[in-house]
Amino acid sequence: MQKNNFDFLRFLLAFIVVIGHIIVITGIEEFQSYKYFFNTYISVTGFFCISGFLITKSFFNSKNYKDYIVKRAARLLPAYLMVILACFLFLSLISTNSISDYFSNTITYKYLAANLSFLNFVQPTLPGVFLKNGIEYPVNGALWTLKIEVGFYILLPFILYILNKSKNKSILLVTIYILSVIYNYYFQYLFTTTNNPFYSTLAHQLPAFLSYFTCGIALYYYFDIFIKRKNILFILGTIIYIIEYKLHIEILSPMALSFIIFAIAYSNFKLYKFSKHGDLSYGIYIYHFPLINLSLYFGFFDNFNSYLTALILIIILLIISYISWHLLESYFLKKVKSQRIQN
Repeated sequence: MQKNNFDFLRFLLAFIVVIGHIIVITGIEEFQSYKYFFNTYISVTGFFCISGFLITKSFFNSKNYKDYIVKRAARLLPAYLMVILACFLFLSLISTNSISDYFSNTITYKYLAANLSFLNFVQPTLPGVFLKNGIEYPVNGALWTLKIEVGFYILLPFILYILNKSKNKSILLVTIYILSVIYNYYFQYLFTTTNNPFYSTLAHQLPAFLSYFTCGIALYYYFDIFIKRKNILFILGTIIYIIEYKLHIEILSPMALSFIIFAIAYSNFKLYKFSKHGDLSYGIYIYHFPLINLSLYFGFFDNFNSYLTALILIIILLIISYISWHLLESYFLKKVKSQRIQN
């Protein structure tokens, strides 16, 4: 397949999430006028579109199912485990509980168990941590998407197996897409009619986002057709997405967003060397939320210029992500790649 700009797009989407969360979490009034330009939901769903395409490609480039799983684990787990364990250990220093009370509290270990198993919603908080930021404030509210990614990694081989057995792949892909949209709207409807937050939680699980992943899978299978029509599909996707965004509906939006993202990914902009210094997007995504929380906890946004504080926070985040990539993430990826070559 052609050279692409996915590395740049993933960095851009991660950066939008960071800015969006700074705006929302800090609640600083002068930031609020920018929130419509930094929509975290659009960025997250954009990640899902890209993931559907790239992970499908990764699966077909794998020797077998075990090789596929090992590659996914090597990319996802090292930095993820690092941020969970670091928060578990070091946030004890700022807890309103004493060190002994913190480490003897069952909630502490519930947090560890839930987050290590990607069930972040089960226990998103640590005892006495970030209470100044809000009652029961999540330590790392960005991690909810990781369980969806993991679920997709597990489900993908089964989807591809059925697709490859199917005589008409497009019908099956459309069916998955429609069922995903129905699932999303059903639980959103239950939430709005009952005001039960459990239904809102269900509406933000894997089935609701399969429409986005499925578009990525479809673009892998019908790549040549898409490339020939990418410009018109970009225009069509932009029109559809804007209309549905204004109407607050999400029916054709997954398809439209996929067209937009992939047209940019395979545009004439030569951005494919963007990540020559490292793929920082994943680190940016998983490390930023605790850093924002710490900035609030220590009162940096209250005591210093808000824009300068945000800028310094972003610079620190980039440094941490750079170190994480070169000393942790790429190490495991290279190790797995080396083992694959030897085998």
